[in-house]
Amino acid sequence: MTRHIVHAPRRRIRLFLLLAFGLSWIPWTVLGVLRVDVTSGAVQLVFGLAAAGPSLAALAMWLNDPVKRARRTVRPSRWLPLAVVLGVAPALATALVFHPAPGIAAHAGDMVASLGGPLVVLGFVLLAGPIAEEFGWRGWLQPRLRATRGRLSTALVVGAIWAVWHVPLFALEGTGQSRMPLEEVAVFFVSFLPLSVIALAVSERWRGGAWAAVALHAGVNAADGLLPTSGLGGALLQLLLTTAVAAVVLATWREAEPPSTTSWTRPSRRATG
Repeated sequence: MTRHIVHAPRRRIRLFLLLAFGLSWIPWTVLGVLRVDVTSGAVQLVFGLAAAGPSLAALAMWLNDPVKRARRTVRPSRWLPLAVVLGVAPALATALVFHPAPGIAAHAGDMVASLGGPLVVLGFVLLAGPIAEEFGWRGWLQPRLRATRGRLSTALVVGAIWAVWHVPLFALEGTGQSRMPLEEVAVFFVSFLPLSVIALAVSERWRGGAWAAVALHAGVNAADGLLPTSGLGGALLQLLLTTAVAAVVLATWREAEPPSTTSWTRPSRRATG
């Protein structure tokens, strides 16, 4: 199976990051300075649009691409269920260690009811993070970094960028991060690294594309939002299980790494038709 790589000059990668962070961080900074609750009224719309910074940046970069790329073959429907399972499994296994199964089911049911029902929950877990972010991180950035980096290096770089992008959320009233216990903050940031490895696998190895990463991210969000929390011990166990899944994914990825391209060359006009 051939990996999906897209050659891009570093300046375009820097421009993408500037757009992704700017479109999110500038509005979030304003909301933070105003000290408004991001879950209230029109503020929620502003917050949500800002959260879509990565995917909006990817759209802007694609529209401004002087060389339109040929569409690659993806098979998202084949791997979407597995991606969801991989997103849910570590959190569910952790919850089962700390809570009885009937209590977990009751808690999840109460959360769904309090949020407005299954359709509202489905829309929330898809839009609040997965669709807003993954077309940027996994759809645009990841394949361009893969042109010059190996699997683990790409996953760790994207994961670190993904984690840093979330920093302002800790200063915004109404976000889950603003209510996160201090001792769990480090675990939260580290967890992006193994999750990024799994996202690379479902999007590239299994050719699920960005939609498979959306499914994985949605599974993570659904589990974190609906399952009961288990304190620092639970957060550490979930991180350990997620890391174990990432390690298995890498260990079983048998396809040899093709030679990486160390520089970007603009295609000739003849080559691009």
